[in-house]
Amino acid sequence: MKVFAMNKYDWMAGESLESATEMYLKEYADGLPADEALDNPRELTEELLDRLRFHDADADGPESHRTFRQELDRRVAAGETFPCFFANAVY
Repeated sequence: MKVFAMNKYDWMAGESLESATEMYLKEYADGLPADEALDNPRELTEELLDRLRFHDADADGPESHRTFRQELDRRVAAGETFPCFFANAVY
């Protein structure tokens, strides 16, 4: 599995950029056309998987923060269905 940036705020996880993009546009783009919802969709590099931080609002303590790689590995191990919404940046 891989993580893909759909734009500067939203990430999807899946086997391919095509499948992640298709689901994102169908389920999460709020009816926006692709040229407005997407901003250079791309696979995250290995370095970004290790640098970007995932915050789990449902967890307490140190396990509430992990790398994108750790979160992806956790979801794969849990048998989550892909493609799926992975994270969004909250400002």
